[in-house]
Amino acid sequence: MEPTSSLGSDFEIPDPSRPIPEDERGMVGPSGQLIPFFPSVLSAEQVTGREINEVLTHVGTYGMGGPGYFGLRFGEEWLVIAIWGASEWIVADGILIQDHFFENYGRPRPWITEDADNLSPKLVGSKVTSLELMQKNMRISFSNGLSLVIDGAAEDRPILEGTKRPREFMADDDLRKAVFLSPTAEIWV
Repeated sequence: MEPTSSLGSDFEIPDPSRPIPEDERGMVGPSGQLIPFFPSVLSAEQVTGREINEVLTHVGTYGMGGPGYFGLRFGEEWLVIAIWGASEWIVADGILIQDHFFENYGRPRPWITEDADNLSPKLVGSKVTSLELMQKNMRISFSNGLSLVIDGAAEDRPILEGTKRPREFMADDDLRKAVFLSPTAEIWV
């Protein structure tokens, strides 16, 4: 079932003060007792000048799978783009981060494929130089000249393969609520 919105909304994270032993949580359980997580509105000042340590295209989980949020790690904190399948919404230098069906549609090879990650080597070690965050648009620029962009228009994004519908924002979606800092990449939805 597809979510009614592409953007994440209700989040929980593990409480680090109440861990769950691995033998009790199994392979798909949370690492700690879950607590509600209400991210704050992100400002450019919170991320400008911070160095990227890691890039993840599979942030978030619901136990048996994940929403595919996009994350950039700054030390112990994550910049999260909480859009389902976020990497297929984000363009860097005119190329999608991920596009699982690019060959079927004659689109350019994305930055990250099943056999190669050409984005992480470009981003890790670079610093955020600016953040522009609007309701349906986003641009994060880096010290190496690269920018991550989400445009409000759906025509440059891959369609949803199952329904053949466009990946588009709903009328009340707001990226300013879906791009935030998190203390963990283990975000439960």
